[in-house]
Amino acid sequence: MSRETYGILIGISVILVILSPFPIFFSAVMFLSYVISKEVGKSISVDISLFSPLVSLSQYFTPQLTPILIGIISLVYGYKSWSLENFFRTFFLLFYPAIFLSYLIHIREHGVYITLVFIFGLWINDIFAYYIGKHFGKTPLFPQISPKKTVEGFLGGIVLGSIFYLLFLPLSLWKSLLIAIFTLTSGVVGDYFKSFIKRLVGIKDFSNTFGEHGGFTDRFDAVVFASPVFYFLICAWKFSC
Repeated sequence: MSRETYGILIGISVILVILSPFPIFFSAVMFLSYVISKEVGKSISVDISLFSPLVSLSQYFTPQLTPILIGIISLVYGYKSWSLENFFRTFFLLFYPAIFLSYLIHIREHGVYITLVFIFGLWINDIFAYYIGKHFGKTPLFPQISPKKTVEGFLGGIVLGSIFYLLFLPLSLWKSLLIAIFTLTSGVVGDYFKSFIKRLVGIKDFSNTFGEHGGFTDRFDAVVFASPVFYFLICAWKFSC
């Protein structure tokens, strides 16, 4: 299938999950936490993916205890291999993506509408950054990480994504604009964060689950990083959290 066909199918699937009852959405986020941990763990030779949903649950229900849980699991894995490197790899995998994704559940608690707005804004940013960069991009942004991504693509994506948030967020103009800038920029950082790991371990994608789109990590990198930022800002300015 073409890149566009995969993109449409992924988009439809995500929308259906968001529209589904909360327990199904909750379970989907737990699965996403597991599979991203699995993909990234495979690339750095540490598999603690079964614990990733557990950490997501802990962060959602008892965030005060999550650092202790992460420390204990990391210690056990570091001790079993007697390796400080494995200790820190485990620590990293329990932090990313598990803690970040727990905030996606909190966003969904504020309703289907606000969750769809959050996701659509990230998609618009990603789509226009890709096509504007492809056709008009001339200035590399971080060429060592992503040689094909450009300043023009980045700015085009941020502008179009911000316009969407300005139109559909139920907030004042300046609050919506700040949410857009911080959320979309965080999504871009998530993209580069993922790409940085891929370049260092020498892989093109974390998996080929979605063809040219790569794996779950490649497709949901922006969502992982942007979720806590978006949640924090809507709580600060509008919603009761």
